[in-house]
Amino acid sequence: MAAVISDASVLICLGAVGQLDLLREFYSEILVPPAVWSEVTSAGTRPGAAEAQAARTAGWLRFRSPTNSSLLASLTLSLDAGEAEAIALATELPGSLLLLDDGDARETALQMKLDFTGTLGVLLRAKHAGKLLALKPALDRLVRQHSFRVSQRLYEQALREAGEPS
Repeated sequence: MAAVISDASVLICLGAVGQLDLLREFYSEILVPPAVWSEVTSAGTRPGAAEAQAARTAGWLRFRSPTNSSLLASLTLSLDAGEAEAIALATELPGSLLLLDDGDARETALQMKLDFTGTLGVLLRAKHAGKLLALKPALDRLVRQHSFRVSQRLYEQALREAGEPS
């Protein structure tokens, strides 16, 4: 299986709604660059921090650093450190999948022809696989309690794809 590399937002959001284990179920192992780990766990009480620590202890969330320092330096001009490290690492692991939510990071990944999905994509996959009974409660909780940003159009489209009323 190709490598799966996560940025902080996906770990934080899925942890916030008690669904971080979906990553293990779908992908077996998640690679996390050091800046991402720091962002997820630095506050200690941030949603997803305890879940990420448990995943690391269980062995399915592992650290991996990118090695292309010139690409990393270039990416950090327009992205935060975690996003830059995740994208740089993805370029070093052909066929990998990035887990990203940030619009600028997704645009960069698209320009670099990297495959990606995000929190919403993972939750939709869970709904279709029968691992999530309903998308709307999880999505509403993310939006209301955890400042997850999603346009009204995308929110409604996701609910339609999940077969749920908006």
